[in-house]
Amino acid sequence: MPRLHLLALGLSVVASVAAPLLAQRAAPGVYDPARAVRVEGAVTKVEWATPHTFVFVNARDAAGSVVNWAIRVGSPEDLERAGWKPSTLRIGDVVVVEGAPAMGASRQIAARSVVLKAGNRQLFTAGAATRAAASNAPAPRWPDGRVRLGAPEGQRGYWSGASARALVENGGAPIRMNEEGLLANLADVDRVAPFQPWAKAVYAYRQRTRLKDDPIARCYPPGGPRQFLLPGGFQFVEQPALGRILVLLGGGNRNWRVLYTDGRPPEQAAEAVLTFYGTSVGRWDKDTLVVESSGYNERFWFSSGGLPHTEALRLTERFSRPNLGTLRYEVTVDDSRTYTRPWTGGWTVQWVPDAEIQETFCEDTPEFAVVQ
Repeated sequence: MPRLHLLALGLSVVASVAAPLLAQRAAPGVYDPARAVRVEGAVTKVEWATPHTFVFVNARDAAGSVVNWAIRVGSPEDLERAGWKPSTLRIGDVVVVEGAPAMGASRQIAARSVVLKAGNRQLFTAGAATRAAASNAPAPRWPDGRVRLGAPEGQRGYWSGASARALVENGGAPIRMNEEGLLANLADVDRVAPFQPWAKAVYAYRQRTRLKDDPIARCYPPGGPRQFLLPGGFQFVEQPALGRILVLLGGGNRNWRVLYTDGRPPEQAAEAVLTFYGTSVGRWDKDTLVVESSGYNERFWFSSGGLPHTEALRLTERFSRPNLGTLRYEVTVDDSRTYTRPWTGGWTVQWVPDAEIQETFCEDTPEFAVVQ
């Protein structure tokens, strides 16, 4: 796709503004990677928070008015690995930002690069965070020979950076979409999953309205496969003596999930207490952990992009670790009220060594000032 010309939105530094400020709440950003924006101006605020850090910049628009932009940069974890600290940018520093603008009228940008004008110092480049490459070393194991899904003994680490942006059915050519799961071409809806007619209409509506009703923007938990897609990563805490594995979510408002491995049978539908994470029972099939889950409520989207489901949803997940640096995740979706047949999708996730997931607390979407 040809790149559109850069839109020059500001060339002047705004050190201070005497006019009254009107606080405006930014809607959750859905960004358009086909467009490019350039902003130059003074930093007014830095929100160092998981899953995304925001830098707020005052700049002049094409009409010469001062406006405040919310610039979304990397997660705190990736920024720190790239050498960026909360103190790297100070109020009043002049930066040049290039990136993808939010769709609609919201003045937000997903940064591709941030340059500190003093000294022409590159602070951030999307995808360039220094992360250790996935290791092909053998997967760690417990004394009984079973694969460890968590860190090797005496070490730290977690999983992050899924190879997919949203859950889609395996097979066929890749479906183009942005990082929020918004399709580049709405005609690809039928390639995403085998929808029932009503479910296709719901999914298409969520796509057309740019995911504006996404429950996660209102601090709802990321149930289902979505928990393994979010920035912030996740961590397995294996407790063999207790017959369970805890899944701690760096991108889920400090949520956790319990996978029971004590030999109990999968829960029956009539017994299920409906929750965001369901009731999950796991068993080992050689080196693969197979987890059957049911008892989901309908208050969340179980994948980025807005896949619908009902209380009939049942998931069969398969976790395997072919080497130290790679986790393979595969899930079969079975919801006969929503889809015409069971279907399977999945991705891989990368190991982040010598680090811990950081706490994520959902809070109001960042506010930024707009000059009248």
